[in-house]
Amino acid sequence: MPRKFHLYFIWLFLHFFGYNCAHAFLVKTYASFLFQHRIPPCRTIKRHGQTLLPPPPGYHPMSHVALNLSQASRDAFKDGSDNLDDIEKIYIISDLHTDNAENLEWLKLRCASKLTKQTPGDDDCLIIAGDISHELSKLKETLSIITENLHCHVFFIWGNHEAWIGGQEMNSLGIQTSLEKIDKVKNLCYELGIHTDFALAGKNNENPVILLPIESWYDATLSLEGCEDLCQKFNSWPWVDFLRCVWPKEEDLGQSRSSEGKRRFTLSGHDVENTGRIPLGLTEWFANKNEKSITDVQDIYHEWLAMMTSRQSERIISRPPGLITMSHFLPNEKTLPDWKDPNCETFKRNEWLDHPVPDVSAKFAKVAGSSLIDEQIRSIVPLEVSSSQVQHLHVFGHSHRPKDFVYKGIRYVHNPLGKPAEREMNMVSDEIDFQLVWDCCRKSSFGIADIADGTLSYSGGLGEIPGDRVIRFWEEKGGGKELLARNMKHRRQRQRIAVKRLLRDLK
Repeated sequence: MPRKFHLYFIWLFLHFFGYNCAHAFLVKTYASFLFQHRIPPCRTIKRHGQTLLPPPPGYHPMSHVALNLSQASRDAFKDGSDNLDDIEKIYIISDLHTDNAENLEWLKLRCASKLTKQTPGDDDCLIIAGDISHELSKLKETLSIITENLHCHVFFIWGNHEAWIGGQEMNSLGIQTSLEKIDKVKNLCYELGIHTDFALAGKNNENPVILLPIESWYDATLSLEGCEDLCQKFNSWPWVDFLRCVWPKEEDLGQSRSSEGKRRFTLSGHDVENTGRIPLGLTEWFANKNEKSITDVQDIYHEWLAMMTSRQSERIISRPPGLITMSHFLPNEKTLPDWKDPNCETFKRNEWLDHPVPDVSAKFAKVAGSSLIDEQIRSIVPLEVSSSQVQHLHVFGHSHRPKDFVYKGIRYVHNPLGKPAEREMNMVSDEIDFQLVWDCCRKSSFGIADIADGTLSYSGGLGEIPGDRVIRFWEEKGGGKELLARNMKHRRQRQRIAVKRLLRDLK
């Protein structure tokens, strides 16, 4: 393709769709279709002839997907490394987006140098809440960097970028639907020894905790009330998922659900409008698919309750295991970037949409997540076990806007790396690091005096590590809306200069 045609294509897209939307589309979509990379054959990590983790449902060896695992990666999975009984600390991060060269370099430096105390070690666990890369080769490279350098256990829940299809790499693998792509992602994680299913961690320590991935998508149930006028062009909004994801039709999902038995979770009763190109029925399908793991987790709590009742165990734990659920997508409207008061049940449009791009916030809310996620995670702890006894954290990603607060007994945490431009504009901290949220070995809880001033996010108990309470980072710690407006103005100016240079080259 001639170079001038490339430049002309870019100029047309900038002209018709605007700088911000066009920039996102070009970086994520157009560039990926030009990506040139061929994948060699794979080898499976094994220990004494046995694979490290139980295979995911429908697993088959990916002989056509490259892993090319180094000896360092193999050494990282020493004897017993698949056993989580001795896990000590649990860290979180999300939205690494290592397709971006600057993000990949940050990760390499962070993992290789171990700069801070916020570094997972051999007996620790790192939760990654989605959006590493849409390319399987880049996903493999990123996870290998972490495991080879940190030697920690890793839990991963896929995000919307992992569901993208298209491009030379995926076309060469014959991937035609997003469900196929997600299966490939899980198979890759299995080959690398990455956890994608629930597990009990730290069983041999003071504060064991259950780690439970929750798969989902978005369904417009988090739409901002009273803001539909800002979403009038939602159907033509150039959200990349609409271009790069292919899902079954709603009726096909319904047939799949009915063949699996009774459904617990449906969108009936939810007032959803203006869904545009959002795939309907998908969040219900994933929610009901999650039920098997949730039932298994409930069995763990029932087992604890039986031991407490009978007192037959030699080592009785007076508290039930903690619970850390994880999803890429937002679980409720309180976790939306512009919901400024988690205790307020109504969205205050005039007070909270007080920044330069209220229409982007309103449209993003439709593709942010699903209220079914919150409904599901709040159904996990059995009624026989008091919810006040279980410390419950929910880790999520997707919005690239840090959050850390407690709402109705559950602590919600979002710790994104995000994009370089977001760190530059103070939407995400430029001092981002892995966040420690749980210590299985802690023997004393934080006192009321430590959290009385309201600056910490903490639901109480032994295992949980408090964090700074964060509602809207860019306003609280990033300089406020005046600085944000200036940063956005400067960014638009730089984008206009870039466009002028393109037009000059065309001449």
